[in-house]
Amino acid sequence: MRSVLLVGQALVLASATSLAASDQDDELFLTITAGSQNGTYYRFAQEIAEMLPGVRFEIVTSEGSVQNLRRLIGYEGQAEQQFFQLALVQADVLDQLRSRAAGNGVLESIVDRIKVVMPLYGEEIHIYAERNRELNTIEDIITQDVIVNAGGEKSGTNLTARWLFEQLGYADATQDWTNFSTEAGLPAMGAGYDILFDVSGAPSSTGSSIQESQELKLIPITEYGTLLDSQESPYRTAVLTPKQYPWLTRDVPTLAVSALLVTFDYDENNPYCDLIERLTRAIADGLAARQDPTTNSHPKWREVDLVNAGNRRDVYKCAQRALNGR
Repeated sequence: MRSVLLVGQALVLASATSLAASDQDDELFLTITAGSQNGTYYRFAQEIAEMLPGVRFEIVTSEGSVQNLRRLIGYEGQAEQQFFQLALVQADVLDQLRSRAAGNGVLESIVDRIKVVMPLYGEEIHIYAERNRELNTIEDIITQDVIVNAGGEKSGTNLTARWLFEQLGYADATQDWTNFSTEAGLPAMGAGYDILFDVSGAPSSTGSSIQESQELKLIPITEYGTLLDSQESPYRTAVLTPKQYPWLTRDVPTLAVSALLVTFDYDENNPYCDLIERLTRAIADGLAARQDPTTNSHPKWREVDLVNAGNRRDVYKCAQRALNGR
């Protein structure tokens, strides 16, 4: 849970800068913190920006969900003084941040100001291994002498991988972890790690870059512990298919975590309230076109459900106005 703790340590320092971000007097524009340039978050950010022509929309790459939340609340170290109005994050990262803040009035007051513009799609958990290795279950990963790459320390993948092991009853298992982000495509397995976790919307750029000759496989997730016990769980069952990744020989069951478009809880008299309402309405109005396969939009748009999007308790009030009646 190191990544979440890093966020928690930053929250107190973030309060003043978060409030300052809502009072900027400069030209009004939207800045969104996404993931890597070859990831699903970045592609979605580009396509969201296209839905609001005439508004300056800056997309900034990041290391993942944890960094995105740190940026949104106004703290990402002294080297970064940029304000962000929007972020793409995994729902489990936000849930665990809220859980860590519970009972601390100062932290809760800041975390409560992270609001959901709308839920988007499911990000599937991909667990890559070499095809010839006897690694076929989560338990095999725990019981064998392997090194697990859980992605960059500020990524949601990092948090999800470790949380998954905990929730499946392996919290006390001795496991070798490494944490570094991979470049576009997938480096040769065995070069520093034996297992690679990647939480991203399928088809992901990593999975799509794999060729049959690389002889890799995806390890299924068929046990869920308590992850699906709550109706409000950020997780759901999912399947990775040969249609998404032609190098697969059969369907692979897994879990998916909801991807969320989130913002800061700007007051209703703040100009960002109106701007984010306009953005939400533009997404809603343009969704049918994005879901049309002939538009070449990302296929994950077909999972966006506007009918239920406004039912969350944490929906941003200014986005809610655009979602009402949908």
